[in-house]
Amino acid sequence: MNVSTNQSRGRFEAVCSHLFAASTVLFLLGGAVIVICQIVLMVAGKGLMAMDVAEAVGPYAFGVSSIAGLLAFFLTYFHKGASRVGED
Repeated sequence: MNVSTNQSRGRFEAVCSHLFAASTVLFLLGGAVIVICQIVLMVAGKGLMAMDVAEAVGPYAFGVSSIAGLLAFFLTYFHKGASRVGED
């Protein structure tokens, strides 16, 4: 590989890494919003509203978690560990 290819690969890895970090934070926040709102609403006796919160926020939190998972998969290609016995 030449220097230009290594630089563009480094940039792509940096972009993927930053997007992974952002998507991880977003899906954790989305999950926390769901859980905290459901706890508060259940204590307040508003069970149907608690289900509505999960239905409203859930698809976004799960979608962002899927993006984080795919980015984590992509990032595994950038990290080469020590070769195992029998591998070159």
